[in-house]
Amino acid sequence: MQPAALEIAAAGPMRPPADAVVGASRRREEQGFDAIWWPDHMLHWFPQAIWTPDLVPQALRQPSPHVWFDPFPVVAAAGAATERIRLAIGVTDMVRRHPASLAQTALTLDHLTGGRFMLGVGTGEAINLAPFGLSNRRPLGRLEEGLQIMRLLFATEGPVDFAGDHFTLDGAVMGLGAIGATPPPIWMAAHRPRGLDIAGRLADGWLPLGTTPEDYRDGLARVRAAAEAAGRGTDAIRPGVYLRVVLADDRRQAEAAIDASLLMRFIALTRPSERYEAFGATHPIGPGSAGITDFLPTRQDRAEALALAEAVPAEVVRDTVIHGAPDEVAAQVGAFVAAGARHVQIVNMTPLADPALAAASEEHLGGVVAALRAAAGPDA
Repeated sequence: MQPAALEIAAAGPMRPPADAVVGASRRREEQGFDAIWWPDHMLHWFPQAIWTPDLVPQALRQPSPHVWFDPFPVVAAAGAATERIRLAIGVTDMVRRHPASLAQTALTLDHLTGGRFMLGVGTGEAINLAPFGLSNRRPLGRLEEGLQIMRLLFATEGPVDFAGDHFTLDGAVMGLGAIGATPPPIWMAAHRPRGLDIAGRLADGWLPLGTTPEDYRDGLARVRAAAEAAGRGTDAIRPGVYLRVVLADDRRQAEAAIDASLLMRFIALTRPSERYEAFGATHPIGPGSAGITDFLPTRQDRAEALALAEAVPAEVVRDTVIHGAPDEVAAQVGAFVAAGARHVQIVNMTPLADPALAAASEEHLGGVVAALRAAAGPDA
C-alpha cells in the first residue's frame, strides 16, 4: 500500500476582529496549507489573576485571556471566503454539544463548505465544562456513545433508536444528508489505550497531541490494530498529529523565549504526569494528574497561580513545544511523519512565548512547510 500524501494544516485564529479571522483563512489557502483547524474553547489556560501587563505583554491589547469565538460559525464564514482549503474543528466535546445536534451541524457545514468540513472530537477539557456546571461522568463512555449515535444518524434515513448510559434516541430522524457520497470525516483526539481503541473502531482520523515520535508510532499501531479488529482495515484511519512549535532564528533564541514566558508554563501544566516523570519530576497539580482534565485556571488567585507556574521544571516547558530554527523544527516534525503521521497540524505558539518574535515566526513557519513538502516529495 502506498503511503497517503502528506497534508499540512495550520491553526485558525479565534479572537476579534472577525475580518482578521476570515482574512487569515484566505491567507492560509494562498500559502498552500491543506487545512485549518479551529479550537472549541470557553476559557483559556491562563488565570485572569496573572493577566496583567507587568507579567503578560499581551494584556496590554487584550483585557481577558478568555476571549474565544464559537468555531462553528467561524468555519461557515471561512468557507464562504475560501475555495480549496479544508476547514475543521479541533476538537469539540459531546458534553456541551449533544451528538445529534453535532451531527446536524457537521452536515450543515458540509453543505456550506462544499464538502470541505472535518469534525474533531474528544472527551472534553475541564476549562470548558466545570466552570459552567457541566459534568463529564465517564468521559470515554460518553464519547464512544456519541460517536455511535453520529454514525447511526449519518447512515440511516428513517427513525432510529439508541439506548445507552449517556444518551437515548427514540424514533430520532436525521433527514439531512451529506453533500457528497460520504458524511464529513470525524477525527478523534486520543492518547491512552481505551481512547485509541475507540478511535480505531469509530473515527475516520486520529489527531493526538504529539509527545515523542516513538509514542506516536506505538499509538498509531494500536489505532490500526483496533480498526482491523473491527473489520475496517488498517487504512481506514487517517493518521494526524497536533504539534505546537516555537520558531526563532536559532535554537538558543527559541529556548530563551520559552524559558522567559510565563504563559508557556501554564501550557505545560496541561501536560500529563508521564511527561513530568520523564524528566524525574512530579506534576505540580499532583501525582497522576492528566493535566488537561484537571487544571482549572479560574480556581487560583495570583499567588497560587504563580506558585504552580514556578513549580514547572524548565525541561518540561521546553518539552511542551517543538522549537528552534525552521530547519530544526522541520526535522523534528519530520520525525512524526516518519513515524506514520500523514496530516500534520502545526500550531505556531511563538506569539505566546514572545510577542516580539511573532512577525518573524510567520516567515519561519513558511520555511518549515517548504522543508516538509520537499522532504515528502512531489506528491505531498
